Amino acid sequence: MTVESLPTPLPDHVRAAFGPTVTYLNAASCGLMPITTAQVLERADRQRVTGEFEIPAVDAVVADCRASIGRLTGFQARQIAIGAQVSQLVGVIADSLPAGAKVLLPEGEFASVVWPFLARPDLEVRTVPLAGLAAAVRPGDALVAAAVVQSADGAIADIPAVVAAARAVGARVLFDLSQAAGWYPVHATGADWVVGVGYKWLLASKGSAFLAGTDAALDTLRPVAAGWYAGYNPWETCYDAPLRLAADARRFDVSPAWSAWIGLRVSLELIESIGIENIRRHDVALANRLRKGLGLPEGNSSIVATAVGAEALERLRAARVIGSIRAGRLRLACHLYNTEEDIDRALDVLAG
Repeated sequence: MTVESLPTPLPDHVRAAFGPTVTYLNAASCGLMPITTAQVLERADRQRVTGEFEIPAVDAVVADCRASIGRLTGFQARQIAIGAQVSQLVGVIADSLPAGAKVLLPEGEFASVVWPFLARPDLEVRTVPLAGLAAAVRPGDALVAAAVVQSADGAIADIPAVVAAARAVGARVLFDLSQAAGWYPVHATGADWVVGVGYKWLLASKGSAFLAGTDAALDTLRPVAAGWYAGYNPWETCYDAPLRLAADARRFDVSPAWSAWIGLRVSLELIESIGIENIRRHDVALANRLRKGLGLPEGNSSIVATAVGAEALERLRAARVIGSIRAGRLRLACHLYNTEEDIDRALDVLAG
């Protein structure tokens, strides 16, 4: 039995931080929100009702989130821009490429990573199987882009090999961390840019996303969505010309969706208090328990994809076992709030 098959006991307060009423195995679509996160959001919404909500106070919340995201990704807070969707942030990178630039992506990649490049017909985009991504890098390539953990089936990219291959030909690297940040170590990818969202494995509500990059890589981008929050002091530079952008990555910011970032700060605090390596061991051990029960080989991902029939899907729905269908297969995702009992229940239902 490998180390990934051995559950890592998480602190008792972790399970108590959540309140599922179903067997929830769907973090790859949307992570469960911690109870404390929901309480903070309820308080903010109540302040919106009573008129006591203070908009400028969100600035400190965003700053805390930048610092936390930096600790997770290995970038400095000043190198992190905020947004609302991954596609919006990938679009900034796609916009920066010169006409004719060659972009390499994995086959079956999530559309939000692929489509911003396809939307530019003057780029040369090609795709190859994920396992052969590094080997497919060629001289003349400008960018290699991929999700570290694939959305459809949880396959994990060979980060060192991809980065090394790109560096060998002078290409830059973009990694999407949406299915990785929160359970998989992404502190030292070596990428030029990373993007990610808060509502999946980071356990927040929808509406928060981030772009982080090296100074050199950020300097190649244009703030194509520059708005008032991209100013060097948004509350002083929010009217009129001239352009007065922040000198750091904040120049790519869009105005934060208040609740999304307020909730994300609380969820990030919980994740950091547990530790990514502890979460990874826990999640992958549960996923391997699921794989074993399904007759699948052991793996290194917290996401499990398997072909099932319509009757099995109906049984899951009736039993309130929550997963999702992606690329024609059942996708189940194990996260820190899940237990062995959750896995065994899903297996029992699938077995009929």
